[in-house]
Amino acid sequence: MATENSASRLMAVLEQVRAMRPSRQGIDGWMEIFGASDRIDVLRGAAELADLVDQFEADVRALPEDEDPEHLLAFLPKIRNMIGPLFHVSNTNMQHFSQHLTEEVMYSVAGCSRALRRNGRVELSISPGSAKQLVDEVRAVIEGVIESDLPDALKDLMVDRLRDVERALLTVRIGGYASVEKAMDALTFGAVRATKAGTEEREKVGGWLSRLWGKLSEHAQGAEAIAATAASTAEVVKAISGG
Repeated sequence: MATENSASRLMAVLEQVRAMRPSRQGIDGWMEIFGASDRIDVLRGAAELADLVDQFEADVRALPEDEDPEHLLAFLPKIRNMIGPLFHVSNTNMQHFSQHLTEEVMYSVAGCSRALRRNGRVELSISPGSAKQLVDEVRAVIEGVIESDLPDALKDLMVDRLRDVERALLTVRIGGYASVEKAMDALTFGAVRATKAGTEEREKVGGWLSRLWGKLSEHAQGAEAIAATAASTAEVVKAISGG
């Protein structure tokens, strides 16, 4: 199922949970699902998943009455019951989570995704392969920033914001395209505020920003009118930086 709205993004995560061996340690299973390197990352992932469920509920409740949002969300409490233990996952196995995800729950979430699609609720998406390529691009820029002659304060700002973009890409199937765009906006606005127009620093930083926005526009998938946003932003950044 394509990750084209909040319901299909949630469905993709729930399918991973169901596919896990029931006896597997919960912390290990969720580290794999979230692409986490430690327990702190699992907690971050749990918070992002909780945000996704909130968005899912809000999106479905906003559907027209003839879609019967209340009926579509009948199994939402089961999903929330699965997420709660994630914040103290150490002594549980994956069955503790997957037992909540019955066939009825999965069908219900899939139905929500179809209802959202019928009503034009389609998001931009980034495929796993594209996300990996974009992560490689971000890491290359991070290396370039570290090796540059930029002032240390500007380097620290750029690297911190670039790491946020990297994490958003690594967890894009949970946070969606919007989380990547938000991280890119924070990087762009922070870098522009920290540099002066017409300076070598602005030109150098602007080059990296234009490069990343351009790559993002190449890999974004979705309605053409929406997908053009990243490309337009890349042109604006290029103009700001004088590139």
